[in-house]
Amino acid sequence: MYRLAYFKQLSEHIGHLTVRERYDQDRHETRLRSMEMLTGWLALFYFSYTLVDIYLLPDIALRSLAMRFLLMGPATLLLFAYYRRPVPIRQKELAGVLVVCLGTVVWCAILLGSKDPDVLGYFYAGLVFLLVITIVSTPPFEYSLYGSLFIFGCLYTTVFFLPGAHPDYVMNHLSLGVPVLVLSLMANYRFSSESLRLYLENTRVEQLRTELAARNAELEKMTYLDPLTGLANRRGLVRFASTLTQPDTPLAVAVIIVDVDHFKAFNDFYGHSEGDRCLRAVAGALQAACQGSGIVCRFGGEEFLVLSCEHATVANAVALAERIRLKVAHLGVAHAPTTEGKVTVSVGVCAGSVAPDTHIDRLIKAADDALYEAKREGRNRVRSGTLASPGSNVSPDETIGTQPTL
Repeated sequence: MYRLAYFKQLSEHIGHLTVRERYDQDRHETRLRSMEMLTGWLALFYFSYTLVDIYLLPDIALRSLAMRFLLMGPATLLLFAYYRRPVPIRQKELAGVLVVCLGTVVWCAILLGSKDPDVLGYFYAGLVFLLVITIVSTPPFEYSLYGSLFIFGCLYTTVFFLPGAHPDYVMNHLSLGVPVLVLSLMANYRFSSESLRLYLENTRVEQLRTELAARNAELEKMTYLDPLTGLANRRGLVRFASTLTQPDTPLAVAVIIVDVDHFKAFNDFYGHSEGDRCLRAVAGALQAACQGSGIVCRFGGEEFLVLSCEHATVANAVALAERIRLKVAHLGVAHAPTTEGKVTVSVGVCAGSVAPDTHIDRLIKAADDALYEAKREGRNRVRSGTLASPGSNVSPDETIGTQPTL
């Protein structure tokens, strides 16, 4: 069965809601404000036409006053009250259409009380109700269609009861009424379909923007995270270090470098897949030991680095390093080629204050020197280093890629 594109679009789905339901939800507040304003102006226009009734058809003056204000007055107040109720906007639009239809019936009933021949000329004004229900109030097309057909039927039923309404008059009236009906419905359909089309386009743009933001966030995450362990990579470390910059105040920082002992032998014996699992397990142990203090990153290969301001004293930094060493040892990851028979780590620590003239890479260099001291002394231990003097050289391989001044 043929269906207009407008109705096809309304029946489609956006998530778990139909387009109609989502459209009505999203436009509710804006549409309600528009309806309240239009209803106010239309009510003022409708009731002011009591003066036109009295001027053109004096014989229906009392009838017009009574029917307009005693019937349409309460109906208009009830409509405004209904606008305030927590019901879907489409029901409020339907209520507005029904009030316009009632206004048409009341107006026709008023004119039926006149015996003045001028009523035939005034009756052409009834076509304004078709314009109100289609172009002015712009309800959904289906409501405009049903309401317009009702008003059209009401007008051209009433016309036969007007005094002096001969067939030629009716045909002349229809020659204007039919085009007004058809063209106003066409205008309403175009408005309804274009409004829906623009809404769907905006919805798609918002969806694309959301998807793009999510993908950009994922790309940024990939930029700053190590894909194997999920820890920060060197870029992530640089970004974190840059946030610690305090130009006027020395900042206490601890750097802890962790190296998996005999990792090459582990890879050779168990294979690279097991090596990856081992690194992920060690990364998890580091995160558990640090408990969210500072940043834990994969510094390269089997090396990890912890940068912390919460454990910035030497004693606290060494205690954290020892906790890391024990956490890894307690994993119990088998490492047959070693005397311990399980995976262990060596840890180098350096804690100190960094200032505008002290690069964080000097702390990293000192921690790295302490790490190599731990390895020379037999591995599976923690050693603390001292901050090198400002004039000492820092190897490019021992830096984090940039030299942010803290």
